[in-house]
Amino acid sequence: MGAMDFATFDEFWKALGRLYDDILEIKESIKEDRESIRELREANQALSDATARLLTVVESHERRLDRTEITVEAILEDLRRHREGRSPQ
Repeated sequence: MGAMDFATFDEFWKALGRLYDDILEIKESIKEDRESIRELREANQALSDATARLLTVVESHERRLDRTEITVEAILEDLRRHREGRSPQ
């Protein structure tokens, strides 16, 4: 029996019913895939936002550490000058 050779109208009708059921399943699968894609995009955006906030915090801490390092270096330089008998400048 070829692709379009049906012995009876009943066989043709049953094949059409199976095709319709398959189409409904495919449409449902597409709907689920679209929902999954939407959820993934939302999760990706949330991760991106969290990463940006974390980067801001890290940069803030780096600036604070830089200022602390400069302060410590200045104190050490003052101590070195004091030991050498010179007044801090």
